[in-house]
Amino acid sequence: MLTPSELWTWQYCPSKDRLLLNLDNDTQFVTELTGAVLNEKVSSKAFSIAEAETFWRLHDVLQTVVLDENERFDCCLHALANRFRQLTAHKSWYFVTQRMQDIGAYQLVHLQGKDNLLAVVVASDLECIECLLLASGESLAGKTLTRRTIIRVLRNRAQLVEQDINLAQSA
Repeated sequence: MLTPSELWTWQYCPSKDRLLLNLDNDTQFVTELTGAVLNEKVSSKAFSIAEAETFWRLHDVLQTVVLDENERFDCCLHALANRFRQLTAHKSWYFVTQRMQDIGAYQLVHLQGKDNLLAVVVASDLECIECLLLASGESLAGKTLTRRTIIRVLRNRAQLVEQDINLAQSA
């Protein structure tokens, strides 16, 4: 598996209309983020130490639920790309109201629509959390949500997945 490096760079590619992460001279990770949803179209932004630390935190959390190493790597990079995405309105009506819990970044949650969707929290603020879906499923509104979609919901729409994660790595 590739490991985070200060040589990695974020870049928006107009011809592909995607945000890319250049991993080396021959390899690019292509995100699902188009120019229309980016808060900035970066020409070249180095991968930071903070991003490497976040990568390993996400990797450790996902290790218990995403068994395939390549899939875990993919999910981590999609979650990291979220910082370049414009803030969107929450889609809380897609999911059942749950009891309010203190939910923070890098925690696993369930979102209950017509399907019970497993997700990892990639960002949080006072009212909402942003979750990377780890599986596809259907919302209460009948909308099909695909794996790796990032969705913003009110905090009371998520239920924590109880587990003990104690695998921290340093970048």
